Amino acid sequence: MNLQILPHQSINIFNPMNNVNIVDNISGLDKMNMDKMNSLDNLENNVNDINNLENMLNMEKYEDIQMGTTIIGMKFMDGVILVADGRTSSGQIVANRVARKITRILPNIFMLRSGSAADSQTLSTIIRYHAQSLKQQLKPSGRFTTHVRDEMDIDEMNEFDEYKTNEYSIELMNGPLVKSLAKATHNLVHEYRNMLYCGVILAGVDELGSQIYNITLGGTLIEIDDFLATGSGSSFITAFLQDNYKKNSTQEDCLKLLKKSIEYAILNDNSSGGIMRAIIITKYKVKEYYFTLH
Repeated sequence: MNLQILPHQSINIFNPMNNVNIVDNISGLDKMNMDKMNSLDNLENNVNDINNLENMLNMEKYEDIQMGTTIIGMKFMDGVILVADGRTSSGQIVANRVARKITRILPNIFMLRSGSAADSQTLSTIIRYHAQSLKQQLKPSGRFTTHVRDEMDIDEMNEFDEYKTNEYSIELMNGPLVKSLAKATHNLVHEYRNMLYCGVILAGVDELGSQIYNITLGGTLIEIDDFLATGSGSSFITAFLQDNYKKNSTQEDCLKLLKKSIEYAILNDNSSGGIMRAIIITKYKVKEYYFTLH
């Protein structure tokens, strides 16, 4: 009686000595199968190790980039005030304590930047080129009607004049709207949301009045009615601003409130610090201020 084990091979149960070669073949096949299984296990372990290494590198990449800043945009009676601290950090190292986080897009429109310095700088450069191109397109077509100013500028002395670093006059005719540039920024940030790690505030004064727009990380576009504080230090001062902000306040009152807010943010947030820069934008003039905080 024969038992079929492998094709073309059989085992004779009455003469076991003749079956040694067949048993050796079966043992060899088992060993090969075990080796294959071990190889597959090793390959799977290697793949898992590579994936774990990639995850660790990605985590380290994003841990090095922090939203370390405090930026605020606020409307007042005659225009918009933008303020920002001056600290730029790389991990635990302060790279720059007098960094400029307020970028001019047009003479009447500015961008407050937070997040990755490289990403936000590149974004502001692209939007500036877009704004200049749009301004040239609107100039010959007469986007806005020419009008004669019926108001007179009156320079009033205040307690912050000693901190003023720059001042210039502006004209709002035949220029792009803040809303148009905010939508362009929104489209760009959203399209490259997996590559750009930054959030910005676009604000200024145009023919429609005072405008503030927030473009968040990921590209969400939000129109701001009164004020907005963002960045790592904003969580410490938002309630303070809500309690003390009043609509249609004077320029001097808003600047006092913003200066105190930045001081509170610096005291509580390790990623905010250095100095404070302020930009005041009205229909006819832009003023820049520089404050050393203690």
